[in-house]
Amino acid sequence: MVLDAALAVPQAGGGEIIASFLDEGAIDDFIISVIPAFIGEGIPLIAHRHRHVPLRLQSLRRFSDGVVQVHYQVQQTCWVT
Repeated sequence: MVLDAALAVPQAGGGEIIASFLDEGAIDDFIISVIPAFIGEGIPLIAHRHRHVPLRLQSLRRFSDGVVQVHYQVQQTCWVT
């Protein structure tokens, strides 16, 4: 699906809300920034239920501070197991 850039809506939130949007087929892309630091706990990207989300890498960007940003496109098939 191709959308006008004005219709792109950033989505942030906990794993439950992102899983709900995935269930409805409402997420087209993930842009994930990986920060080079270990933390003991965090919010899961997707809810704890078993899920298979096929992704296709669109781009990878490295920053001088060690941050890596990956852009994945969600493939059409997504299901909960």
